[in-house]
Amino acid sequence: MKKHDPSGVKTLYIPYMSDHGLVVAAALEANGLPVVAMPPPDDESLTTGLDLCRGRECLPCFLIVGDVIRRLQGPGIEPARAALLLPTTGGLCRLGQYPVLLRALLEEHGLGDVEIVSPSAQNSYHGFGENSLALRRQIWQGAVAVDALQKLLHQSRPYEIEEGASDAAYQASLGEIVDAVRRGAGEPLVEAMQRTARRFADLALDRSERRPLIGLVGEIYVRLNPFSNQQVIRQIEAVGGEVTVATLCEWLYFTNWLYAQLNWSLGKYVTFATVWLSDRYQRLEERRVVEPVRALLRDPYETPTGELMRHLSPHYEPVLGLETEAGITIGKAVELARQRANGIVNVMPFNCMPGIVVAAMAPRFRSDVVDIPWLDISFDAQGATNIRTRLEAFLYQARQHQRRTRHAATTAGDRLAARS
Repeated sequence: MKKHDPSGVKTLYIPYMSDHGLVVAAALEANGLPVVAMPPPDDESLTTGLDLCRGRECLPCFLIVGDVIRRLQGPGIEPARAALLLPTTGGLCRLGQYPVLLRALLEEHGLGDVEIVSPSAQNSYHGFGENSLALRRQIWQGAVAVDALQKLLHQSRPYEIEEGASDAAYQASLGEIVDAVRRGAGEPLVEAMQRTARRFADLALDRSERRPLIGLVGEIYVRLNPFSNQQVIRQIEAVGGEVTVATLCEWLYFTNWLYAQLNWSLGKYVTFATVWLSDRYQRLEERRVVEPVRALLRDPYETPTGELMRHLSPHYEPVLGLETEAGITIGKAVELARQRANGIVNVMPFNCMPGIVVAAMAPRFRSDVVDIPWLDISFDAQGATNIRTRLEAFLYQARQHQRRTRHAATTAGDRLAARS
């Protein structure tokens, strides 16, 4: 692959949301772009963001602002040679206003020459980069791989015999996935996933007593960013649960669906067909990347967005949730409840409108679908969620749900055996 001359290209800085950002950076590097993937946020990020914002913004905004200003004010940064990658969205989410806020803050702090690059969910992030199709394909393959890797981690870590073995397998596999994407993805990535499968298959696990399965849904940044959610996955594991997390690729498929629905409603049938075909191609790529680890995963492939929306429609009008995570969150929660989840945790930034909609819908959802334990956790900049105490009480309810469903399944099996 021909590389661009770095002397004429700005360095692209990517704020950390999750480990998926590492494969985005690797794909950009594979296309000849100089990239810096920022480290995960920390207490200093939060303090800086709070100082710079007005206090009415959401937690992801505080962290991203703090990370960006800290990094771009650091030594060796030339604002005229720097660009910030900040994907955005429309609808009710404040994320659509982040570029506006950051532009004002960059100007205020002498960083006005920094460019902000904001591909949008409103067109499913199409058209980014000089070779946008190749770049999109590499990012997609890498994101699928990281999602599958995180599923393996969350399925294994609660049952590991040697503490830390699952995390070590995850980090080794993540490094190989990032390297494979940097080499162009494709076959190198499939080979990396084959090694990942062997690595996790060799872990010593004790699944003799299954833990309650907790579905983690909600706002995407807080859901996937361990600092912002106070390591909620590890905390659930510490009080006796196993977690299954709504993935990044679920959101990306959702943006495809939104873009297709928009173009269909506007009568733009050629664009609709293009998006539909792109979605089908992504499904094929997903299966290719996941195939080496498929046998190890409980749910290897993403549920089609249309099916999640059908789950949603009896409880919430899908059109009201367009361009927000409210619709996809409720649809995913319904799916998890109908499968074998024993509890749902819905995470959100404090004062997040889509999160509030989901929390308001939860009682009706529970009464309509199944009486499953549900916990809403709102994260702000104060860290005062009483999260450990609340999770302990929630896991008690989840264990009771697990016992009830096991008893019901056993009783149904006995009745079927008696009839036969």
